[in-house]
Amino acid sequence: MNPGTLRDHVLESDDDLRDVLELLLQQAGQRQLWLLFLDGRGRIGEPLIPMADYPEDPLEAVMTDDLGEVTHAHLLSQRIRGLRELTGNAAVVLVWERVGGEGVDGDVLAWARAMKREAALLGIPLRAQFLLHAHGVRQLHADDVL
Repeated sequence: MNPGTLRDHVLESDDDLRDVLELLLQQAGQRQLWLLFLDGRGRIGEPLIPMADYPEDPLEAVMTDDLGEVTHAHLLSQRIRGLRELTGNAAVVLVWERVGGEGVDGDVLAWARAMKREAALLGIPLRAQFLLHAHGVRQLHADDVL
């Protein structure tokens, strides 16, 4: 797969998606979240958004002008839903980047669980979640985030 034509490839399986993420993101350099969209045909859509400095606790309450008091996970999910609708994309992919090995623990696990729950509550088509670590990309499966 040529990095210059990644956006042309239909990503039929999660393995295809992981392969593209490995080419795009390679390996972790800091703690951040990557927000990706897939278009209606299953190709990487626009935009690709890195978000550094997301809060440690997804369940901590935050006050907003438009939503009132909600958790950080709910707020992020609402914003993701709005971006997906605005851009006309079909699905969302979350990539949790952190320095370290491929083990899933701590805030990555808490965030992945919270975002899976919020996506289901808000009707957000969350295609998959991945961990970008020091050695590559690992998909977070249902048994990781139950």
